[in-house]
Amino acid sequence: MPNATKASSSLPELTVVLTTAGDRRVLHRTLQAIASQTIADRIELLITSSDASYADEETDLLSHFHGVRFFTQDVDNVDFAAGSTLREARAPFVASIEDHAYPEPEWAEKTLEMFDDRTVAVGAAFMAANAGSRFGWVNMLIAFAPWSEKTPEGDIDWVCLHNCTYRRSALEAFGPDMYTKFNRESEILHDLKSAGGVFRFSPSARVRHLNVSSLQSTAALRFTAGRLYGANRAETEGWSIFRRLVYVLLCPAIPFIRYARMRKGIFGGHPQIAERGLGPVVLLGLVFDAAGQGIGYCSGPGNSRAKLVRHEMDRFEHLNRKDLEVFGAWT
Repeated sequence: MPNATKASSSLPELTVVLTTAGDRRVLHRTLQAIASQTIADRIELLITSSDASYADEETDLLSHFHGVRFFTQDVDNVDFAAGSTLREARAPFVASIEDHAYPEPEWAEKTLEMFDDRTVAVGAAFMAANAGSRFGWVNMLIAFAPWSEKTPEGDIDWVCLHNCTYRRSALEAFGPDMYTKFNRESEILHDLKSAGGVFRFSPSARVRHLNVSSLQSTAALRFTAGRLYGANRAETEGWSIFRRLVYVLLCPAIPFIRYARMRKGIFGGHPQIAERGLGPVVLLGLVFDAAGQGIGYCSGPGNSRAKLVRHEMDRFEHLNRKDLEVFGAWT
């Protein structure tokens, strides 16, 4: 049962779900960011964690919110845990924020301003929290390039599953199994889109995202994400063995094709970085991704889903030494 430390008879405007597989220290920086929101007193906060010490140790930060509830459990899949906790929300709009994401103070306010009667989800603009890391930028750009501060405000074809805000009634339409649709394949987004829902984007709702930044973890993450993508694409589109083999043979060209398609959006959306210095590293990340795609086309997903879940479980394990010194410190 949840432990309600603060409640109000009036309804909140926004419910924010924070989920972590780690202890209180992992979530502390994210909790600081949510407590600093301009409309924090209108936010209901739901924390899902195996650590039960928040109520006693984070009283100053928790006092900023409209209401706070805790759900103590062992978290072995952050997406499923977040989806399950979202069912407990009281506000008409609900957001799931990762434990390595730090929303800027106006994020909540600007997000709510974007909802109209058609909107089922509003996406945020992603910024690099560890902007001094080259591999951090690689993972940031490959994963989040479509959602930069330079992306136009308004209707958008797709949003990111993580750090996104949803209309609660749109989620509830999928019934009690809704939480299982929060997965690596973003099934909930596909269903919302298929049901005629509209996604919108707010470049003013900014989130600083802490990205994988060690070389070893970057190679593993990009390869695994590529393998899952390749396996899902071949299965969903019903590829023949012949077509799979053709794509495997084409894999060496895929990084260069993707880079040519992405470079304008990547470097145009992030003028603070130079293509000359970062371009080759982005291309290397795409090479890892293409290698994974090739394995996925011919051998299926393997245990890629489980590996990607683990990448989301403890971000500190995947940082380079410099980033770990900065972001692993207790603040």
